[in-house]
Amino acid sequence: MARLPDKSSRFVLIATFIICSSFLFIDFRFGAFKPVQNFYNSSSIFIRVLSTEYVARPLYRSLSSIWDTRRAMEENQSLKEELNKQLIENFIISNKEILNTNIFLEVINFENIDLKLLPAKVVSFDVNQYRCCDKHRMFLLPEVSSDVDSFKVVINPEGIIGQTIKVNKSLFEVILLSDKSHKIPIQNENEFYCEASGLGIPKKIFCDVDLTIGESYFELDQMIFSSGLGGIFPKGIEIGSIYEIQDLSPKEVRIIIKLNADPLASNYFGVIQ
Repeated sequence: MARLPDKSSRFVLIATFIICSSFLFIDFRFGAFKPVQNFYNSSSIFIRVLSTEYVARPLYRSLSSIWDTRRAMEENQSLKEELNKQLIENFIISNKEILNTNIFLEVINFENIDLKLLPAKVVSFDVNQYRCCDKHRMFLLPEVSSDVDSFKVVINPEGIIGQTIKVNKSLFEVILLSDKSHKIPIQNENEFYCEASGLGIPKKIFCDVDLTIGESYFELDQMIFSSGLGGIFPKGIEIGSIYEIQDLSPKEVRIIIKLNADPLASNYFGVIQ
C-alpha cells in the first residue's frame, strides 16, 4: 500500500509549485528573465563561433595543409624521378654512337643496336663519408628485377659517376670515380693518355704526368674524355675538365680533373647493360 506524503511534504510541494508558477507568470507578463535568456543565447552563440572559428576550423586547416604538403612533396618527388629518368635516357641518346663503339668491335649501323639501360634508385649513400673520406660508395636498387653484373657503367643525367663492383639479388654496390681506390683510363683532345685515380674528394680525380716521357700540353678547363682502354668505360665520353695543375717536380706535374657528374644531383641512376 502506497504511503501518502505527510503535511510538511505536501506544504513543500505546494510552495514549490506556487513559486515556479509565479516565476513563469512574472517572466511572461513582465519579461523579467529576458536578459538572462539573452545572455544564455549570446553565450551559446559565442561558444559555437569560438569553437568553430578558433578551434575546429584552424585544426582542420592545419591537418588539411599537412596532408596537401605531404601529397605535393610526394608528387614533386615522383615528377623529379621521372625527369631524372628522362634526362638519363637523353644522355644515352645523345651519346649512343659513342656508347655503341669500343676498342674491340667496330659497329657500322648504330641504329640497329639497342642499349639496355636499367634504372636504379639509391637506397644507401653515406654523404658525410663521401664529403670527408676516401671511400666513395653507394648502393642502388634496380627499378625492375634484373640481373646486374659487375664492371658495368653507372650514369646519371650529367654523365658517368662510376661502375658496379658488388652485386647480389636485390642490391648492387657502385664505386664512384672519385673513390681513392678507383682508376679510369682517360685522354684529352691531343691524344694524351693517362690512368686517372680518384682523389678521395667529391668530383675530383687526378693524373701524375712524367714530362720526360713525351711532350704534353695542359691548360685549365681543358676537356678530358674516357679513353676506352680497359674495356669498361666507352671511349669518347666527356668526363670533366682540368681544374688545377700542380708542379710535383721539374719533371712531373699532377693534373686534377673536376668531374662533370655529381652523384648528389639525383636519386636515380642508370646502369648500362
